[in-house]
Amino acid sequence: MKTRKPLPARRHTGGFTLIELLVAVAIGMALVLAITLMMVRYEGGRRTLTSLNDSSIGGAYVSYSLDRLVRSAGSGYAQAWRNAYGCQLVAARGGTTTLPRPGAFPAPFASVPQAVRLAPVIVHAGAGTDGSDILAIHTGSSGLGESPLRLMTASATGTGVRVPSTLGIRGGDLVMVYQDASSCMLQQVTAGFAGGADQALNFGGTYAASDIGGVRLEDMGRTDNAWVSVLGNTTGNRPLFQLLGVGPNATLMSLDVLQIGGGDDLVAIADGVADLRALYGVDTNDDGRVDSWQNPGTAGSPWRAAVLLDGSAASRTNLSRIVALRVGVIIRTSLPEREDVAPNTITLFGDLGAGLTTTRTLTAAEKRLRWRSLDFTIPLRNVLLAPRP
Repeated sequence: MKTRKPLPARRHTGGFTLIELLVAVAIGMALVLAITLMMVRYEGGRRTLTSLNDSSIGGAYVSYSLDRLVRSAGSGYAQAWRNAYGCQLVAARGGTTTLPRPGAFPAPFASVPQAVRLAPVIVHAGAGTDGSDILAIHTGSSGLGESPLRLMTASATGTGVRVPSTLGIRGGDLVMVYQDASSCMLQQVTAGFAGGADQALNFGGTYAASDIGGVRLEDMGRTDNAWVSVLGNTTGNRPLFQLLGVGPNATLMSLDVLQIGGGDDLVAIADGVADLRALYGVDTNDDGRVDSWQNPGTAGSPWRAAVLLDGSAASRTNLSRIVALRVGVIIRTSLPEREDVAPNTITLFGDLGAGLTTTRTLTAAEKRLRWRSLDFTIPLRNVLLAPRP
């Protein structure tokens, strides 16, 4: 009888014990947590760096834009400041009076007076969003000489004037006619006009008007000295008579006061601008240098906008002594952080002492945003080159 071989013993299948599994899960969770923390920190650092870079770029762009706009203020009429500064600007577009404004300027410029008076730069202190300042900048851009043209005595009619020379003036140019203690009247050179040896300067077009609110062109230069300043053209080299201020959502905005584009076109210049402040650099001894800084918001001060623009001889002299503007800007990011990253207050012009500094107190929500402040000085080159008082 054949003997049956015994079956081999079954081998037990290998595996992980419960303890091994628990150790592996713990190690895996620790690795996931470490990677997550690294990613969170990386993302937070990247967002912070991006915000800071955006603030730096935004601040550089804002300072460049304001410098470009303010530096040339007064171009075209600053040489005749004794006759031009403080005069009320009257203008009509298509036969309808646009200046003085029939109604308030659109927000955020609704607090600016509807009667616009001429000056290179005027700071309407506290008239903007959240008490920020509004800048009124009046700049010609004709590209010609800066000297106004003397109006020939009693030569004005309802459609034109006579000046010593019309060389360089062309059709469509915007000019300003003004005389001592009188209104500045905006006019437009008739289409097709080409200046030269002819002394007759004829007006016609969208901005031409013989009578604007009782100010008549034919009365200019009849009894007082009168002048003509070329400001620019409607199709190229447009004059920049505009308001600058902080609008909704921390946006720096501008408004064309002359409505050359046809209406009240608000233009966004830069975002992230939460506050705008300015001080006047005043030359008190007429040597062409800043001798003191003046706050346009000080109560009872002769440097308030309402006083500077009252049309008096003293105010015109003060306007001629504003040779620089010191601008302070506060910029913020748009994305909040998870925790407070900003101080309780931000101060502008801190090196100038009491009466000139401006402090902004941040709310609880604002302290979760990143903030940056900067200030810079802009010389008014046309005022510096004008005859001294």
